Amino acid sequence: MKKSYYVLCVFLFFISIQTHSQDIQSSEIEAKIDALIPSRVKDSTPGLVVGIVKDGKLIFNKGYGLGNMAYKIPNDSKMLYNLGSASKQFLGYAFAMLHTQGKLNLDDSVNTYLEDWPTFNHPVTIRHLLTHTSGYREAYTMSELAGRAIDVDRLTQDECLEVIRKQPNLEFIPGTRHTYNSTTYVVLSKILEKVTGLPADEWVEKHIFKPLDMHNTQIESFVGELMTNAAESYSFDREKGYTNEKSNRAIFGAADIYSSVEDLAKWFAVFRSDVLGGKETQNEFLTPFILTNGTNSEYALGIRTEMHKGLKVYHHTGGHENFIAQLRYYPDADLGIMVFTNFGRNGWLSASRIAELFLKDKMTNEPQKELKAISLKKDALKQLEGIYVSHTLNETLSLSLVDESLTLNGRNPLVPISEKKFGIRGWNGEIEIEQASESTLLHLTDGKKETYYKVKKWEENEEELKTYEGKYWSDEIEMVYNLYSEEGKLMLKNRWFGMMSLEPISKDFFESNKGYYVKFTRNQQGKISGLNINSERTLNVVFNRMD
Repeated sequence: MKKSYYVLCVFLFFISIQTHSQDIQSSEIEAKIDALIPSRVKDSTPGLVVGIVKDGKLIFNKGYGLGNMAYKIPNDSKMLYNLGSASKQFLGYAFAMLHTQGKLNLDDSVNTYLEDWPTFNHPVTIRHLLTHTSGYREAYTMSELAGRAIDVDRLTQDECLEVIRKQPNLEFIPGTRHTYNSTTYVVLSKILEKVTGLPADEWVEKHIFKPLDMHNTQIESFVGELMTNAAESYSFDREKGYTNEKSNRAIFGAADIYSSVEDLAKWFAVFRSDVLGGKETQNEFLTPFILTNGTNSEYALGIRTEMHKGLKVYHHTGGHENFIAQLRYYPDADLGIMVFTNFGRNGWLSASRIAELFLKDKMTNEPQKELKAISLKKDALKQLEGIYVSHTLNETLSLSLVDESLTLNGRNPLVPISEKKFGIRGWNGEIEIEQASESTLLHLTDGKKETYYKVKKWEENEEELKTYEGKYWSDEIEMVYNLYSEEGKLMLKNRWFGMMSLEPISKDFFESNKGYYVKFTRNQQGKISGLNINSERTLNVVFNRMD
């Protein structure tokens, strides 16, 4: 009896020690996270919530600031936050499941499943849609070009689909480029509905959320739908104070899932095991797309798959209204991290920075490329100065001499390692300048190779600017742009779009103050015949001159 009592006491003593050590560990985690919280976040402001999952268990969760300012409700692990584009991974997993079940084939053409759908010179597959390699138009940019403010003006699923229906040509051959595109996920939601006979949101709730016991997660299927226990998002203006941000779009597939730290802790199960749909489904979901040139796009089915200081990480971010969501999972450490803010950039806390707190012993810094600098004459460097434009006309780089050094974009000094090759300290990429027959080319290699060509600087004058004046019409967005010169500047005006100023880069090529690049076209007689607009996500929106 005494022996049994002694054994019980020893057992309880060790349990007490173990519990105490766990409490210490939790308090250490809390102290580390607390130290990272942005200074703008207070108990009386909007804020954020952090969750950490280790070995499948939620080991830390804490809210900071308010989830609802009107009723002073704090952020917490049970409250729902709009995940924005982080919602894409759920639809990606749905398609991985349907593929392995034989209900569809990811490598089938979109036209196999959708009637009255445009065909182009090259087939677009479901996999292209999932991996942002389709060449389809992006509805957000097209809406902005039509003078519609995203989140303010209504944007429906059908309007997103109509953008692609009116698209004259693919922006690039499918599979050759990775250009992030939320509109393709709206198309995917329609395909899922066609295949299963259920609306996409209902299918995902039934076959993904319910089996994983994510019972509080909700999908906004129409603007204004009531989301139970959902946080509100806020911005701050010195004159207006706090503003409750609202959205006028609900396009499931691309976004619009509301979830909590506690529910999403269960979602990490699909990364760590084949609990939902089997190993084949999991592999399909997590395998990144390889572009036709052999480059790894580092994007799988709605989820990014990359390396972070030597460790593999699956992750995605999202932004909607003034919510920002981050989800990261490190398979080698079985560690998941979630950070959701309802205060926009004011509440930003990098999830990767949290990972570095706990995984620094497992992480490795990429070896820095040794740069053996050579000396080049100033005259030789000066010949390389100028503006270099991407062949897609949606990005520029500038080289200029700053303090005797050739500098990229006025910020990064280039280290000459040969007469035509340069590096940047702390960067493992390389820049090579090539003198081609018709132009000087700049090749930038950093995992993949991008080529830019040098353009001649154009000094405009009032007389020349007037040759661009006139009305320009786009059949695609059914919109007229009026161009005129004013005080030595070329201006673009539209009733709904407002005003844009155009700054010349070279003759017939301008950059707007809103980030668009405008390339004018000429007819055989050398007269201005039209223009096309390019941006980061959208290429070659054509306008024809009307007069």
